[in-house]
Amino acid sequence: GQEEGRRAGTSNVPGIVGFVAAAEEACGQLDQFAELAELRDHLADLLRAYAPDLVVFSEDEDRLPNTLCCAAMGFAAETQVMALDLAGFAISSGSACGSGKVKASHVLTAMGVGPELARCAIRISLGWLSTKAEVEQFAVQWGEAYGRSHVREVA
Repeated sequence: GQEEGRRAGTSNVPGIVGFVAAAEEACGQLDQFAELAELRDHLADLLRAYAPDLVVFSEDEDRLPNTLCCAAMGFAAETQVMALDLAGFAISSGSACGSGKVKASHVLTAMGVGPELARCAIRISLGWLSTKAEVEQFAVQWGEAYGRSHVREVA
């Protein structure tokens, strides 16, 4: 065996070289991470203009710069997903690996989020090429859907 009998096989030199290239590329784009985080935070501010009680999960923690997980109590995740889909936006009501499932996120449950709020949680992912105008357009569509949802509750 190789590596003093701890692991058989030969080092994956092409894989190592590829990893180094990917790491260098990622480190060279750290400024884009900051720009995405600003755009994500701008989106949260825009959504709060419609729903002041909006909960942004892990808002004060280090998190992905392009992903916003939030919930507005009483605004069901399924309703949001359908309304935004009709408006031309793709969002999710769970993790990327749980797409297609309609149930509260086990991650939010583990974080201590109650089931009622967890069922209202959505995940919005921004792309590298997402623009401020697109984020603002999304917020308007979300706000209109939020307003329609709450009008039905009052009526």
